[in-house]
Amino acid sequence: MQPDIKIYRHPKEGRYGAALTVIGAMIWLLLILSFLIQPRGIVFLIFAVIYGVIAWVLLKFLAALFRAHMFGNMVALTDEQFPELYTVFVEVSQKLGLSEIPQAFIYNSHGVMNALALRLSRGRYVLLTSAIVEAEEDAQLRFVMGHEIAHHVLGHLNSLKEFVRMPASFVPFLYPAYSRAREYSCDAVGASLVDNKRDAQTALQMIACGAKRLNHSINPAAFVAQERHVPGFAGFCREILMTHPRMTRRVNRLISLFPEGKEPRA
Repeated sequence: MQPDIKIYRHPKEGRYGAALTVIGAMIWLLLILSFLIQPRGIVFLIFAVIYGVIAWVLLKFLAALFRAHMFGNMVALTDEQFPELYTVFVEVSQKLGLSEIPQAFIYNSHGVMNALALRLSRGRYVLLTSAIVEAEEDAQLRFVMGHEIAHHVLGHLNSLKEFVRMPASFVPFLYPAYSRAREYSCDAVGASLVDNKRDAQTALQMIACGAKRLNHSINPAAFVAQERHVPGFAGFCREILMTHPRMTRRVNRLISLFPEGKEPRA
């Protein structure tokens, strides 16, 4: 990761991530100790390890199945397939400090505008929907690419960390809060890659709207103003259960983070 990328990480991401790591590690330790204090604790622990290995093999097989689906049914970005898009994708990846360029795919989303970052075994992947690629502004697509690549750069898809933190995912509201902080971090990274920060704001609103025809008339300020009409308690209850923040909040944070297109406030 390039050192300057760290400034875009949301401050709460580190706290929530640390809490997940500590709680998860403690739960794993307690589980191991609970096996060992049993009369036949070693036997139970051996069986647990065996089941763990079986689960790991199963996950590897499922990952291989999905890779087969991607390569067999989606269109891979390469220097021979959509070279202009591929050049932008490579440029964004390298600018964010990735020495190994993720494999990007475009797939038919039947009108749904979205994108996804994946880590399968050791492979890094970014999936772009057909609708998001149709964005008329190149800067908007650059923001979306930067957001997804940032998930890889910021370590959000680290398999070891996810394994350690897995038991802590059952702590109410903690993992969703961590996930929302990650989205804010990736939004900031994506916005840092476009000259006009309004393109980042409109890219998020475009995903919320989903109408290509209205892309040029998008008004981020009017969209953020909708936040005033969100019922306070109901909005809070809904948000704490979600892995992604409300779009109005995401756009508003980019507006406040990059005032008049400048770098983030300290």
